[in-house]
Amino acid sequence: MKKCFFALVLPLALLLTACGREPRPAALLLGQAADLDESETLLVIDGQNIPAWEYLYWLALDCRQMEERCEAAGEPVDWTAPLSDGGTLEDLVKADALVDTALYAAVGTWAAAYGCTLTDAERNVLPERHYAYLTLEQGRHLTETGVQYAKLYALYETPGSALAPAENELALFEQQTAPLTAERLLIPFGSNREAARQKAAELFAHLNAAADPAAAFDTLLAETGGALLEETDWTPSLQDAAAALEPGQFSGIIETENGFVILRRLPADRDALRGAYFDSLLQDTADASEIRVTSAYETLRPAAFWTALKQASG
Repeated sequence: MKKCFFALVLPLALLLTACGREPRPAALLLGQAADLDESETLLVIDGQNIPAWEYLYWLALDCRQMEERCEAAGEPVDWTAPLSDGGTLEDLVKADALVDTALYAAVGTWAAAYGCTLTDAERNVLPERHYAYLTLEQGRHLTETGVQYAKLYALYETPGSALAPAENELALFEQQTAPLTAERLLIPFGSNREAARQKAAELFAHLNAAADPAAAFDTLLAETGGALLEETDWTPSLQDAAAALEPGQFSGIIETENGFVILRRLPADRDALRGAYFDSLLQDTADASEIRVTSAYETLRPAAFWTALKQASG
């Protein structure tokens, strides 16, 4: 039950943003659309009874996101179409909503374990935030979870705390997950390939002879219009060359279809890396959760639920 960080970011961000403060339709629409009592237990995660509304909230968001992605791609939503790795779109959003729900339960588990639950004083000053499809009381529960998440992250950032990561842990995580980032000097072939090759050799020699190679590279970037590699720029040869470099090092001359390239690998964004590592630890807790589902969950059909919810909410 693993989600990539891209998928993980949204539910955790919503903890702190209150889902954009959307207007709320009438209460209990989630239960009506699923033909369930919103307060009934739909799941049990690590001994926590999860009411139907909590899972249905994430299911509604995941259905909406899937529909929006299909629309952006100019394709109709076919909830029953088989996927290449098995199952259907309907199965996918149902599983994604279960992952989101388990992730929220993991925040509560951590908050209790690390002393980051809310005090009465903190609860009394919580802002009133509106969440789509939820009552104020239900929304308050999500807001509390958001504050718990923030308190946990503050503890994680406190040196010497029970959640503070060791530097070697971050280094290993960076090796395993951090994306390659690099800048390139590009010498286009133009009409004379050999002249371009000679120019690239001159630039490479200049960098090697410079008293401050980093400053020399910066100057050449400005002079040649070099830039950060975008996702579409990466080729297998560039990836291999960048992966062999330490942050700050530059490569030899690499021949590509557009010209000769000299790369400089950039260091990982340490703040982003720390945040991603925290979220990965939390996700690991969610993945290890013991989840029991009820018969009502087993028979729930996301496509029918989403269709009924859209009709009911206008």
